[in-house]
Amino acid sequence: MTRRILVNTGNGMFGRALIRKLLNRDDIQIRAMVRDRSKFDLTGNNLEVVVGDMDDPPSLIEPTHDISHVFLTSPMDEHITRREEAVVDAARTQGTPHVLNIYGAVRHKGDHLDSMHVAAIDHLKASGLPWTLISPNSVMETSQKLYEEQLPMGLFLGMSGGGKVGLVALDDVARVMATVATTDGHEGRNYKCTGPAAVSMSELADAFSRALGRTIEYIDLPEDEFTQMLLDHAGFNSREELETTVICHLRSWRDGRADLVTDTVEQVTGQPAMTAQDWVQAHVSEFQRKPNLGERLAGLALKERYRKDVLR
Repeated sequence: MTRRILVNTGNGMFGRALIRKLLNRDDIQIRAMVRDRSKFDLTGNNLEVVVGDMDDPPSLIEPTHDISHVFLTSPMDEHITRREEAVVDAARTQGTPHVLNIYGAVRHKGDHLDSMHVAAIDHLKASGLPWTLISPNSVMETSQKLYEEQLPMGLFLGMSGGGKVGLVALDDVARVMATVATTDGHEGRNYKCTGPAAVSMSELADAFSRALGRTIEYIDLPEDEFTQMLLDHAGFNSREELETTVICHLRSWRDGRADLVTDTVEQVTGQPAMTAQDWVQAHVSEFQRKPNLGERLAGLALKERYRKDVLR
């Protein structure tokens, strides 16, 4: 039987990763939902692209028609609960598709982000639709832009202290998502996906040093100072946006609430998860840009200013 899978965030990080795993399979039909079709560039002989907006519930009726599965996630902002409830409600009017919902394995301790996710999941469970949670620990690719910008200076900045994180590669999460979407027996499960070991940021800096052949240092800052630095220089619109998308995660890292390690990736897919060190080596070409003079000077200035905050 051909499975018909709606990916409700075709242009999102997880959505695109799942679509790539399922492209050109004869047993799968993919329906990618996007808000702006011009920004979607994937193609495949089993891929349909539809326009829909989680902020416009009537626009979700057509995308949820005649599907067997829904891959559900939403942007990490103040509207998580409302948006995901809208997709569930639209899907429920069309039948009983199996909903694969992205949650998370970081223990957020009831903060605002977690409360929004839990409310959406409670709504899903109450809907009567079959469901599976895919719960990655922190995904390595979410920090890739930061690494690309900061590593030329010989460092990267954070606020997680010596906290260890069961970092997981996006490709490993995508393999779990694809397996759940294409095989049976996953209803009512929460698959917590992590790498095979938890690492600190200083250990990650060592991995970058080995891969790049030059010293990379991790500089750990107090939360208030790191937050203000991002507000001043990283383009966030508000402190609330920054809290939801970055700070609450790093706070959990610092406080030991992201150190979970499981063998879920291997148990579900039959292949082990990638280590953080292997991920760095696999992506090393993306971080090898030679620093310009300004970056070298900025790196020296930051290291001098924060010398006491370098963690080894």
